[in-house]
Amino acid sequence: MKRTADKIAESIVGKSIVDFRGKAIENHLKEKIIGSKVLSLDTYGKNIIIHFSGNVYLRNHMMMWGKWRIYKRAEYDSGKAKPPPRIIWKRKLQKSKLGSVDGTLAKKEFKNFDLKTTRSIQDDSRTRLILVTDTHVAVQFNGPILQFTEDNPLLHDSIKRLGPDALKSKFNISKAKERFKERGNMKLADILLDQTFVAGIGNKYKSEILFLQKLWPFKSANGLSLIKQQRLFESIQGVLKAGYLNAGRTRPRREGETSNKWDFRHWVFRRAGRPCWVCGTKIVMDRQSSSRVTFWCSRCQKP
Repeated sequence: MKRTADKIAESIVGKSIVDFRGKAIENHLKEKIIGSKVLSLDTYGKNIIIHFSGNVYLRNHMMMWGKWRIYKRAEYDSGKAKPPPRIIWKRKLQKSKLGSVDGTLAKKEFKNFDLKTTRSIQDDSRTRLILVTDTHVAVQFNGPILQFTEDNPLLHDSIKRLGPDALKSKFNISKAKERFKERGNMKLADILLDQTFVAGIGNKYKSEILFLQKLWPFKSANGLSLIKQQRLFESIQGVLKAGYLNAGRTRPRREGETSNKWDFRHWVFRRAGRPCWVCGTKIVMDRQSSSRVTFWCSRCQKP
C-alpha cells in the first residue's frame, strides 16, 4: 500500500486538479476539489489519505481488489491509456511424487483478458475515481471505500481505532505492547492480522514474521515471554520496512542467486510443500487453525 501511495504522490502531490471524475461524492465537495492542489498524500495502515487545498480529504481503502494506475496526461488524452486487464484465476492441483493430490502445491495460472480491448478508462465499469493534473492522471479502479470529507480522516473512528502503524518513522512499540497484552488469548497468527493491534500487517508478512522469530503460529499471545515479545515487535517493524524497500521481497537474495521467482523471494509464504530455506523440512500450509491461511515450518517453529 505504501509503495502504491508513493507512486501516486510522485505524480500528483503539489499539482492542481484540473479535472475530476468520481462516484459517490457530493457536488459541493467536487467543486472544491477541481482547481485545488494536492497538499499531501499519506498512508495509515492500509488506508491512503489525500488532502486537497480546498479543505477536502479523501480516505481510500482498497481491501483486496482495488487498484491505482498512473498515466501520463498525453497518453490519457490520446485514448492510448488502457485500464488494467481483467484476470481469471485458475488453480490446478498437481500430484505429488507419492501420487496423492496435494493442494499445497497448487499451481496458479493467470489468463489476462479485457472484454473490450478498445474500452477507455472512462467507460470501464471498474473506474471509481479519476484525478487529472497538467502532467499526469491518477485512476482508482474497484476501490470499495472512497470517502470524501471536510475533516481529517485521522480523527474518524475508522482510523483512530487502528493500532500503531509499523511503517511510521516513530513506531509506538509501547502502545503495541499494551494492545498485545489486551489480546492475550488470541493466537499469534490471528493477532498479527488484527489491525487494531498493529496497522498494516498483511497475511504474507504474518507468516514471514513468525517464521523469522521461530514462533509457532498457533501459540497464544499470553504464552510469549517478554523477551520474545520485544523481538516480535522489532521484527514487525524490520520485516515490513524491508518489504517496503524491496518491492515486497522478505528473504534477502543470497550471493550468486539469480532467480527472482516467488519461491526465492520469501521464506515460507506460498511455499507449501517446498523445502525450508533453513532446515530443508517441507513448508506446511494450514487453513484450519487460524482465521487466514498460514505457512510455517514444523521444525523451525515448534509448539
